[in-house]
Amino acid sequence: MANEATISVSLKFEKGGVSASYSKGGLQVDVSGSKFVDLVQEIGTSEEQLDFGDVTTPGYVVFENLDSTNYIEIRPGTGVADLVRLNAGEVAVFRLAADATAPYAMANTAACNLRMLLLEN
Repeated sequence: MANEATISVSLKFEKGGVSASYSKGGLQVDVSGSKFVDLVQEIGTSEEQLDFGDVTTPGYVVFENLDSTNYIEIRPGTGVADLVRLNAGEVAVFRLAADATAPYAMANTAACNLRMLLLEN
């Protein structure tokens, strides 16, 4: 099979009389595996590894910070600089690198719930 996943993204910006927008809908991508993880993980204020379950070859992922106040930062590994910041209620979608099997996350002030939908590559 082909085109097992469909991705749509849009971003609109307006401030000070200027604006910009981007929209891409219906991007279809191949997914070679059949495993996925769809969970909510509580992220504390000390870094912790994200739970990829049985997915050993990560592909596309959607992260959503379910907290209404605090942000979550995601790192590509333990003890390294933050790469992604999700403010309260924000989402991010991207393809993970094939060797990104051990990302970590950390909440800034209090524990937050992070929703993750991860597809196998």
